[in-house]
Amino acid sequence: MDLVIGKKAHKKQNLLVIVERKSRLGLAIKVVSKNPFEIHKKLNMLIKKYDLTIKSITIDNGIEFEKISIFGKQKDIQIYRAEPYASFQRGSNEHFNGLIRRFFKKGTDFNDVSDDLLEDVVNQINEMPREIFNW
Repeated sequence: MDLVIGKKAHKKQNLLVIVERKSRLGLAIKVVSKNPFEIHKKLNMLIKKYDLTIKSITIDNGIEFEKISIFGKQKDIQIYRAEPYASFQRGSNEHFNGLIRRFFKKGTDFNDVSDDLLEDVVNQINEMPREIFNW
């Protein structure tokens, strides 16, 4: 799980991105802030919307995930933290973020991106042929 940062200004939205480890299926939802409780709320929305069963989440050490262990205990989800400066420990997620950046360049104001457009982009990424699945 990670954030894709949008335009850096007050009240600008970011993307919360979660990628399933084996299928590489990615999901994204807009978040208003890096507030941990906002992250928990949006993660709950993703879980309910897609009826997800999550056993574990790997995160970086960003401030937005500082209280994720509380969420993990409530939902019986194992939380793993990548080591500082070790983005390779979350390679699938970083790769998915890079694919999102093909559509939304750095500095994109996600306030201007509709939920439908975001969903279309995520679906296009999920449907891309992948070498890991023998194309």
